[in-house]
Amino acid sequence: MNLDENIQKIIAVILKKWKLIVIFALIGAIAAAFYTANFTTLTYSSSVEFLAYSQDSKQELSDSTTAAQTVSNTSKMNYAIKMLSTYIELFKTNEFNQNVANEINENYNTSYSASTIKNAIKITPIEETAMFKIVVTTTNADLSYQIAHQLETSIPEKMANTNNGIVCASVEDAALKSTSSESLGYPKKVAFGILAGALLAVVYIILRDLLDIRIKSSDELSARYNIPVLGTIPEFEIKSNIKPSDKAREEM
Repeated sequence: MNLDENIQKIIAVILKKWKLIVIFALIGAIAAAFYTANFTTLTYSSSVEFLAYSQDSKQELSDSTTAAQTVSNTSKMNYAIKMLSTYIELFKTNEFNQNVANEINENYNTSYSASTIKNAIKITPIEETAMFKIVVTTTNADLSYQIAHQLETSIPEKMANTNNGIVCASVEDAALKSTSSESLGYPKKVAFGILAGALLAVVYIILRDLLDIRIKSSDELSARYNIPVLGTIPEFEIKSNIKPSDKAREEM
């Protein structure tokens, strides 16, 4: 039996058991919906966008004859874009996040740690621009806003105190407090459950067929042992014409 015949056989077996695949898919969908409803934690997000820009250092400003004074705004913007990845890595350090946590703890009488801040923020540079966006996601709407709002101050300060303040940041889109939780994503998770259930059913069907060593037809017998089949015994349906009353008398 060649490869094509094997594939055709597997497909035929799968199609024959399509009802089982549907049942497994429905079970997967129900399981995914149940898990989403009972074990998924609601989250809240606040975001803030910054613009990074390069400016002349104090030395360049004091000397009008230096080449830096003739650098175009485009060159400064390119420099800010080039340095942006470096500053983003600084915002991921424990030192920076601890400073943010300390400011929040002081302002709101809380006790958050650096890891709380670090795990809550996601920094995304906007492609081909000097802008970057920070999304803060936690299980508490107030906390998400507090962190995002504090970053509006902490990030520009960090950039101003790094590399002689050559690259600075300004807030272009201030943080807003979330009024609703993030979507639980029912359609996506249920679709995943359906796919997982159907895939599990297909694997089960294939394994069951492969592990079944019974010979089901004369063709399979010939293919397995390479011997001709001279004849087969047909299946007969035997119908009993004996009435129940007669059968009872015979037993007596």
